[in-house]
Order: sequence, then structure tokens, then C-alpha cells
Amino acid sequence: MARPETALSKSELLAACRCFQTGRRLGNRGYAQSRQLSCGATGEVYFGRAAPDSAAFEILHGGFAQARQVALKHMRSINAGVQRQIQQEISTVFRCRAKYAEEVQDPQSQGHPNLVAYLDWFAGPNGLDREVYLVMEFCPFSLADMIFVAGNLRGDYEKLFVPKRGVEPGEKKSPQCHRFPESEVVKVLCDLLNALNFLNRQGLAHRDVKTENILWAEGCYKLADFGTATMLEAAIPRTNECGTLWIMAPELLGRRPHGLNCDVWSLGVVLFEVTSFGKPFNSKELLAYRNSSEAAFPSSFWPFLCAGPVSSPAKTGGKTLPRLKSGPELARTSSRGARPQRTKCRSVTLPPLLISKEAEVEPDSPTSQSPGCEDPFLQQRFAFLRKRLQYRWCYSEELRSLIFEDMLREEPELRPIALELWQMLQTSRFETLAQQAEAVEPAAEGNTKEELLRSVCPTNMLRAMNLAPTQGGYLSTASTS
Repeated sequence: MARPETALSKSELLAACRCFQTGRRLGNRGYAQSRQLSCGATGEVYFGRAAPDSAAFEILHGGFAQARQVALKHMRSINAGVQRQIQQEISTVFRCRAKYAEEVQDPQSQGHPNLVAYLDWFAGPNGLDREVYLVMEFCPFSLADMIFVAGNLRGDYEKLFVPKRGVEPGEKKSPQCHRFPESEVVKVLCDLLNALNFLNRQGLAHRDVKTENILWAEGCYKLADFGTATMLEAAIPRTNECGTLWIMAPELLGRRPHGLNCDVWSLGVVLFEVTSFGKPFNSKELLAYRNSSEAAFPSSFWPFLCAGPVSSPAKTGGKTLPRLKSGPELARTSSRGARPQRTKCRSVTLPPLLISKEAEVEPDSPTSQSPGCEDPFLQQRFAFLRKRLQYRWCYSEELRSLIFEDMLREEPELRPIALELWQMLQTSRFETLAQQAEAVEPAAEGNTKEELLRSVCPTNMLRAMNLAPTQGGYLSTASTS
């Protein structure tokens, strides 16, 4: 029989989370660890099963005589910094679970429906200071998995229309085939806004909203991985750099003070990838901006990407910033010291991403016009993002305006937070998106994966994976895994 936890740690963060422990560990009457699902910098996630008599997990799929399936996140304390990150994640997820239980007045609640449910935690065989296990609800796939599968199918579909192969007379290429319907894109937006609204009410910023951390289960998208989440207070602005490069807001890249709306930028990047199957920025551009002296100044991100590193004397106190160095001229920056002064810099021309011919828009077409705005770089921003679309834009102009103009706005003081963005969706400006939020995607028809995923949504994804929906959720039985 597993030994119950007593004094796990002297840390106040972990001591406050002991009430969420069941006393079970890896073993015969605890959790059984199976195949690996994913891996990260500090650990891996495994498919697991809870013992049949685990009364705490009766809500999970399976009868009382069957093992409940869960996900086991194994985190290793490589150093003191990682150990603090692990403690922060454990305290954050269970604090959110307790806060939501207070909001809904249900002590048995397992947390917000748009956050992955965290069920238990315990120390590994090597002790709490070396490894920790987090027990989470099992989610069959992530948003990144859906984009990867749909992107491959869309690429194969595009190849059918290459002139060398030829197609049947009269057959035209459809921009909607093997793409997310707009109703599903709006559902991703609404589910993530609900999750961010709840976190913002607790004063929390996730700071790593990306497709790999957006999972799907029980009919909705859920946010996971709180290793970089932190409390943000207006009186104590944060300036540290954290998260994943390609979804980091400009203020994070420039190590400038950031707030709760840094997650809105990341969500805008995620929606761009959902709609286009491609990222809006490449790593060379983001690294060049982060290593440039212009990153320290506000309103410099889009001018840097759209028109090169050009600085306005009005924004820099009458001083002109030096150009970005390249090659051997670029000195390495010490992580513990101040940034070295750049001299003898010259401009760098970054290679553009591959652009599909289908992404090019005629100058006189309606989609080439963007709404008027006082932002002097709005037209350049729209043109830049249009060129990064891997496939033709097949969604409403309201959705494109929301992503390009509102969510990917560089100025933190002008970019809305999640609650303000949710309120914007209720206005007449986004009437089409409100209608799409109520739309129901018809069931898929066909037997092959290609036929099922002609319209990309979770239900079709499940059928393509041979996972049938069940009463306890869209999960396969643990006994057959």
C-alpha cells in the first residue's frame, strides 16, 4: 500500500498544495505509467492509468471496475531555477483549481473547463527535490497535432493541381478544403479567451500560449503548461524574458515591462497559424530584433520588420539608434552583465519566407484594402502578414481585422486584454463572428482520413484517429491502450 505523504517540503508553495494529494504514487495500487505522449525541456508526459478503486477520479471515463486514464507529467529538477519553476507550476495550477471551486461554490470541482484539469501530484522515487509527477486529465490531441495533420493533407491536395499532373476539366481548387471552418477558429478564440479571462481575474499571465499547449478534450479547447505563468502587479512590472520565441510579444522580446495583454499577442499568433498553417514570423527576424538596440524602444517591432531597423528621432529623444550588426561584428551578450555597446553596425537584409502564389492579392481586390487607422504602419503590417499567409484567406474580414489589427498590435497600452477582447466580440463590428460562434459544423462523411478531414474540426479528427465519442468524454478505453 502506498505510503501517504507527510512533510513533503519546507517550501510554502508546495505546502499549500498538500491538500490536493491522494497519497498515491507509481505502483500497483497507484498509477501505472505507459507510453510517452510528449516531451519538453524539463520533463515528459506519459499516458497513465489510475487504480480502479481511486474514488477521487470517479468522474473520469470508465466504470468503477476499470482503470481511469490520466496523463502523468514527469518533471525533473535539473537545477535550482528549474526547481523553482516546478514549484511555481504546481502552486499555480492548484491555486487556480481552488479559486474556480470558490467561484462556482463546488468544492469537488476540478477546475475551469478551459484549463486542463490537474488531479493529483506526488514526489518521484528519487525524492521531491529531484523529480515530481503531476497527474492531469488525458487529452487525445493538441491544436498543434490538428494543424500538422491538416497542413500535410492540404499540401497533398495542392499538389493535385500542379500543371504537370493535370486535373479533370472544370475542377477548381477550393480554398476551404482541408482547412479549419471559421466556426472552429472562433471556437478556439472563445475557449482561449475564457481561459485567459479566468487567469487574469487571478492576476496571472500564462506567457506561453502556443498551439502545443492548447489541448482538446470533453468538447472544448484547454490551456495547459503553467511553467512560465506568474502573478503580474501594476506596481511591480515584469521585464524578464520567458516563453517560446515565435509567440513572444514585442515587449517580451525587448525585455520591457509587460502585462496581462502579452497573452493576447500570443493568441493572435496562434490564430494566424490556425487560419494559415504557417507562422507569421521566422526565427531569424525575431532573433535579429531581440539582439538589436531598437528592441529597447517601444513601437519599434513593426517598423523593424516592415521597413528595416529605421528609428524615429522623436521616439528616441532626438538620437538615432545604430543599425543591427551581422556576422563577426555581432558580439555575444552576457546573461549576467549589461549589454555591450554596439558600434560599427550595418543593416541586415533578412531573407523572406516562401510565399505561395495563392497568397498574393491583387491591388484592386477587396481583400487588399485594410480599414483606416491612425497607426502609420497599419498598411505595412497588413501587407506583411498577407504575404506570410501560406494559403488564400478564406475567412471573414472581421476575423482578419481582429487578428491583424487588434491582437497583433505592438503597443501594450493599446492592445486589449482578454476581457476587453471578449467585450469587443459582442459589438456590431464583429456581428459575423458572433454568428459563427453559434454555428454547428456538420458531421463528416467518408471512411478515409482524407475524406474525414476535408473540414478540420475535433469530431472529424477523432473519427480519423478511430476514437469514438463516449459518455465520459472523447477518450479511448484505458484497458485497450
